[in-house]
Amino acid sequence: MNKTEREQLKHNEAADALVAASSYLSQYGRLVGLAAVAVLLLVGSVAGYRAFKARTEERAQTQLASAVEILNAPVAQPPAPGIAPAAPAAGTYASEAARAEAALKQLLATADGFGSTDAGMRARYYAAALYAETNRAKEAGDLYTQVRDAAGASTLLGRMASLGLASMQVRQKQFDPAIKSLQELAQRRDGPLPVDAVLVQLAEAYQQAGRGAEASQTLQRVIDEFPQSPYAADARQRVEALQATAKVS
Repeated sequence: MNKTEREQLKHNEAADALVAASSYLSQYGRLVGLAAVAVLLLVGSVAGYRAFKARTEERAQTQLASAVEILNAPVAQPPAPGIAPAAPAAGTYASEAARAEAALKQLLATADGFGSTDAGMRARYYAAALYAETNRAKEAGDLYTQVRDAAGASTLLGRMASLGLASMQVRQKQFDPAIKSLQELAQRRDGPLPVDAVLVQLAEAYQQAGRGAEASQTLQRVIDEFPQSPYAADARQRVEALQATAKVS
């Protein structure tokens, strides 16, 4: 095949390709156009969803900030004996209990209204902590469970919720599930939770359950494995007390 024939063949191949492309577009051009529109709509919907999610998160953060402001609000000083109490000033609460209830109401509203957002999950966690502080272990445990399930047991918030839940279970004398959860958390050395703090809580659960030997062994781990821990000195004192109790009994 000489050069002229090769050039003619290339020309024919190019012409055939153009004809084929023209024929395809004439038959399927509308479908191609619709597909392009669909892609554009998909890209637009993703961008719109992200913008909506960002706005939702922003609103949740605003409500959470309002709850935090309530938690930091001043509490009115009690009046002197014989003096009638005055109405608290604006932004001031009559008692710590009143302040806690107002903050709890705002936190629960944020959690219920924006439960899938980061701020919503943190609001639910803070509400659980407030329930715990006001000795409502059942309500606190329920919220800690919801946070753990929503955030994921492997996340920092999920693990903190698991720790809180175990503490509430100990208060309710549900020792077996609390100990099991704390044992699992203590094994996760790659996580963000300080293992020495988890071990201290595990030792407390053992002690509350009447398992003094295991409590002593767990505290000894704090002493041996974390000698620089802020819990080490207290752990040493508790081990000595537990050993003394065991000798007496």
